[in-house]
Amino acid sequence: MSWEQLGEIAREAAKLADTERSQPPQACPNDGEPLERGKNGVLHCRFDGWTPQ
Repeated sequence: MSWEQLGEIAREAAKLADTERSQPPQACPNDGEPLERGKNGVLHCRFDGWTPQ
């Protein structure tokens, strides 16, 4: 593996991380359950009450 290939891997990882940060979470980070919208429209986990900040 060359330095150029390693650099490309790092650039791709940074791009994927930026894409993930720009989208709302789909699942609870504590237990992996899908998030639901409450009556007030806020995403939350129905098992532990986690909400995205």
